[in-house]
Amino acid sequence: MPQLDVGAAVSYGWTKFQQYAKEFIILVLAVFLATVVVSLVAFLVILPAVASDSAILSAILWSLMSVLVMAVAFIVQAGVYRAGLEVTKGRAPALTMLTDTTNIGPYVLTILAVSLGAFVGFVLCVIPGIIWLFFTAYAPLLALDKGMGPGDAIRRSIDMVKENIGAVLLVLLAAYVIYYIGAVICYVGLLVTIPVALVTITYSYRALNNEPVAP
Repeated sequence: MPQLDVGAAVSYGWTKFQQYAKEFIILVLAVFLATVVVSLVAFLVILPAVASDSAILSAILWSLMSVLVMAVAFIVQAGVYRAGLEVTKGRAPALTMLTDTTNIGPYVLTILAVSLGAFVGFVLCVIPGIIWLFFTAYAPLLALDKGMGPGDAIRRSIDMVKENIGAVLLVLLAAYVIYYIGAVICYVGLLVTIPVALVTITYSYRALNNEPVAP
């Protein structure tokens, strides 16, 4: 069984990206495209209302738009998450994972529940939203991998994090630093860092569940 170790998780993520670089890059490009389209549509729809004189209304609408874009990004990321899950089972990622609907219902509902919780948390001075996202980090994977409903997935994720809070914090921080590095490199680096970070998190997910990880 894999150990919940940040070094091992990051190393695994990097190794698997190198092994399946082409497939992962194509999957991430598809996520980018979908997110850009949704962001543009949301901006065009909300812009007239944001241009109003009400600062409170503008802040609420911008927050709603941000949560919407985040939710859509996570939904289309299902293909990349699925690729990460399959890689840990020793299977190669494939483009068909973008259109695979296995457990997509529980996954979408879980993403919406997590996003709604994040919205409420960010409205309450940001920090509660960050804490919520930290403790629910594994909920989407639980829904996609095991078909758990949003309630069960969120509760299980919270329990997993609480029982291993130090190690999980290091793994998630490492994953977010990897994301950030990709963004700094003119965003092109995200084509590499997103798969590495996601597989890193998936590795830790398997370790937390005491499940084997394919070499």
